[in-house]
Amino acid sequence: MKRHLIFFALILILLASFCLSACNNDPCCELPNNPGLSPSPSPEYSPSTVLSVEYISFEDIKPEGYYISESWGAMGIGEDDTVYVGFTSMRPDEKEDFVLFSYNRHTGEKKLIGTMMEVSAAADNLGEDEVIPKGHTRMIVVDGKVYMGSQGFHDFKWDLEGKEEAERTKRYAALPLESFRGSHLYCYDIEAETFTDISAGLPGGIVTEHEGIVALQYMPSTGCLVGLTHPHSNLVFFDIETNEVTRFATGIPWEIGAVVSRGFAIDDDNQRVYIWRGPENTYWNDGTAYTKKYNATSALPVYCYDFESDTLTRTVFDVSGSIWGNGTVTPDGAKAYITTANGNIVEIDFAAAESNVIGNVCPNEVFKYGNINFLYAVNYSRDGTKIYSIPTYHDGNATGLFEYDIVTGEKSMLEPFPSTVYTGGVVDSEGVQYFTVFGDDDWKGNCRLMILEMG
Repeated sequence: MKRHLIFFALILILLASFCLSACNNDPCCELPNNPGLSPSPSPEYSPSTVLSVEYISFEDIKPEGYYISESWGAMGIGEDDTVYVGFTSMRPDEKEDFVLFSYNRHTGEKKLIGTMMEVSAAADNLGEDEVIPKGHTRMIVVDGKVYMGSQGFHDFKWDLEGKEEAERTKRYAALPLESFRGSHLYCYDIEAETFTDISAGLPGGIVTEHEGIVALQYMPSTGCLVGLTHPHSNLVFFDIETNEVTRFATGIPWEIGAVVSRGFAIDDDNQRVYIWRGPENTYWNDGTAYTKKYNATSALPVYCYDFESDTLTRTVFDVSGSIWGNGTVTPDGAKAYITTANGNIVEIDFAAAESNVIGNVCPNEVFKYGNINFLYAVNYSRDGTKIYSIPTYHDGNATGLFEYDIVTGEKSMLEPFPSTVYTGGVVDSEGVQYFTVFGDDDWKGNCRLMILEMG
């Protein structure tokens, strides 16, 4: 009997050694820890606290007959802390449109600004059968104006003929990419309170042909808005002084299963743009929902576009995770941090032109077993040292606001939240955080602005 016990103990030791060895050899693998606590708290790290949570609905001021369904990162903030937020919506005629609202917590004023389809129609720049379901980009505020881009479809994750997407969603007929008109660019003048389709004056009335603009940023050194196109990941430069497209740069070659990211990083000092393609699926095995080729552990190359030489180069750095989302540049302009859909944190060192995954925003056991559906709700502290995120879980478990300290690598769960969809993210002048929340009906409906006062 004693011999059997010794033999069994030896087997357990060998198994434990094997598991630890496998984990140590896997750069994505971490040992689990309590999701609500940071391991070995250091004196340099002190978790923030959530003082209050408030929800703002726009149902009482939405256009008559509209059903507000969802929002995908479409948010921005002005100098007076007015938050601009938009939602994909269904019109009474069952065409999908995008509706823009604003809210200021200091005054309590909320406002309906308008819809993309109505604005384009007023400019005589809406195609006969054109719909604009997505203002997918973040809203960029420059010199008192709010800019946002559009796309005329929801997604191209599969073939560019649209057949598999149509079969999966039952949303549209089998429409190829070439059947869509293209992207628009919109501007809301804060002082004049005018909402216009500024792409109406461009050749053909669009910024990009067929494609959508999935991400948008401002590059001060060029005076241009930079748009990332979907699905081809091309870069389009729009001069906001002359209202014209000044450059179009070919992006990362298209490949099924390697989806265009929803965010990118700009190194303005060196006039470089960093982009990435990868799986949207966040699971660690069995490939993605769209191909068996890639999953969240797949390491794929970062590309760098140099504005001065007008060249796109594949860098020597590969990063893993899922498509890129919200990012920030440190106040000194030296580095960028950008999160992926599975919670990985990509650090880009601009001087060295290096890209690396430095950690994951989520609790280790959530990260390890791939239980996140998507991470699309991310904020950064104004000093660039902390990342705040709210993951969406695929298994219906409750989620929460997590804080990741970039300096120490420690993380804490600050506040639990119910299981639903969280996206977007901006921070105002007092450190108050804003996200969008929706999804009571199959990832649609009950759309609200969520406001977190931090301490």
